[in-house]
Amino acid sequence: MADYTIVASLGAAANGELFLATPPPRLRLSTDRVVIKVFDAVCDAAAHRRGVRELRAFAAVTSPYLARVFDATLSGQFMYAMEYFPLGSLGEPTAPLTRCEILSVAADATRGVHALHEAGIAHGNITPWAMMIASTGGQTVGGRICDLGLSRALTTNDPLTSFSRPHAVSYVDPVLLSTAATPSRATDIWSLGASLHFALTGETVYGADFSDQPLLAVRAAMSGHVTVSAQLDDANAELIRCCLGDPGARPSTAAELADRITALGVGSTTRSAPDGHHM
Repeated sequence: MADYTIVASLGAAANGELFLATPPPRLRLSTDRVVIKVFDAVCDAAAHRRGVRELRAFAAVTSPYLARVFDATLSGQFMYAMEYFPLGSLGEPTAPLTRCEILSVAADATRGVHALHEAGIAHGNITPWAMMIASTGGQTVGGRICDLGLSRALTTNDPLTSFSRPHAVSYVDPVLLSTAATPSRATDIWSLGASLHFALTGETVYGADFSDQPLLAVRAAMSGHVTVSAQLDDANAELIRCCLGDPGARPSTAAELADRITALGVGSTTRSAPDGHHM
């Protein structure tokens, strides 16, 4: 695959597939492992240029909460290399997380989204699998945001509801499914709230985990009827409802949301989140 050495498949991602790989010497990286994302659609040179332009804009944003992007290549299909996180993501952690750890990862990833917004970039593809778990030294963990939504740059033919993880539609603001709206601060904040809900409860905001039921996931998302889990305490439930509510009532920025998530973590217990949030 180009000049990368594939180590293992990491499974499906939004509009593509992920691979663990050894980077080529030309990149002169200090790490011997990267993640390659290969997009499903075959794209032409013009689409490649658009994808590279968006990745460069992402990489130019200065924030410790953004996953690093190292390279972009066109070999029939568009692919790019990014930072590898051995601890996994909030969608698929490699080990159980405490509630406090989930909130810490979510707050950091949300700060990364805010940095993108301040640079004029809407992420457009926020799911629990885009909220990566980063080791911060010792026994603590933090978060990074990755997997910028590039599908609209790479092809003009794919509908927004075209996903490699079909249940990822559960994390898309319904306004994007039913109107001609484009991703924005407000829709990203909806996705952040929905992703946090899943990480804490193992349920989507439509009342179930639709991992194996893509048609039900799409039907539920198109209905727009969200349900906040009874597993959540009052403070967590209130914040998530705020994210999922009318755009004008949502946190005005992702930075505000991150601060509120951090405040929830201060008083959080150390017990593990429900097993259901592991995929």
